[in-house]
Amino acid sequence: MTLVEKLVRAASPSGREREAAQLLVSELADRGFEAQLDPAGNAVGMIGQGGRQIYLVGHLDTVSGQIPVRLENETLYGRGSVDAKGALAAFVEAAAAFENSSALKITVIGCVGEEASSPGARYLLANHKIPDYVIIGEPSGWEAITLGYKGSLSLEYALERPRHHRGMAQPTPAEEVVSFYRALCAATPELGTGFGSISIRLTDLNTGSAGSHESVSMKLNIRTPPGFNSDGFKMIAERLHGEAKMSWSEFTPAVLAAKRGPLVAAFLGAIRAPGGRPCFKYKTGTSDMNLLAAWGRPILTYGPGDSSLDHTPEEHLELAEYRQAIAVLRGALGRLEEIEP
Repeated sequence: MTLVEKLVRAASPSGREREAAQLLVSELADRGFEAQLDPAGNAVGMIGQGGRQIYLVGHLDTVSGQIPVRLENETLYGRGSVDAKGALAAFVEAAAAFENSSALKITVIGCVGEEASSPGARYLLANHKIPDYVIIGEPSGWEAITLGYKGSLSLEYALERPRHHRGMAQPTPAEEVVSFYRALCAATPELGTGFGSISIRLTDLNTGSAGSHESVSMKLNIRTPPGFNSDGFKMIAERLHGEAKMSWSEFTPAVLAAKRGPLVAAFLGAIRAPGGRPCFKYKTGTSDMNLLAAWGRPILTYGPGDSSLDHTPEEHLELAEYRQAIAVLRGALGRLEEIEP
């Protein structure tokens, strides 16, 4: 059984990753890594004898919702096969080839909680030495590398009003929240779906009544481009919200990595070597790359799989692509190994 299948069979929704983490630590140790669980619950394995530090950071957790795990015609079906145990397993298999490297010290990390508030990645930021290069494990397809992720900000809106007769002129709380949502969208000229635009998604809406009052609550998720002014956006919302109560999540800025440099060049060469046609991707979601970019080191995201399958009931991974991604990772790491000190 492949490592990726073993990991996919170990169910690990956010907050319940321990079984998968222990499995990964065991598999890392079997391949010559110095492996352990860290205090955050991350699975960490180190290999190689060199001074050039490379972090391969994936995540163990998945969104909720089980998909029966099965292998059919060299296609692995199951929750996490694409997002993102395929990339994490590929990291392990590729890095294992560098056990005796005198140039590289590779640390493979299976983080917890990436689909939630990223406690695993936050622990790395606070406690790990800053590496020379960082590779994040998320699906990009074997011929592509991801250089950008949008930022994220969430808003919760709540309003309560005394109940009134429906024949009266004053708006209901439900009508007020609709007016707020429309006004906020109208005041955001950069609204769109692309990487360089702002998206405002209505993720939850509820109305209720109790005694002589009625209420409404709403949650918005805002995806933001590089350079987004979160304070300015909040000021716009504050001008529009009236008497409603609003609360904001922590703002996660967008990340945009450089196209040039030894790390990108290593991947471009490794993709071209077997005849691949490399390309760059810029995603409208977020990942642990947004957080770990704070290290200020060369960073990119790579991994097998089709990211349009993330979180869906059809999530699956082609094992041929998984093996191709392992070969690319080995090639890229080999090129980084050859860089003159």
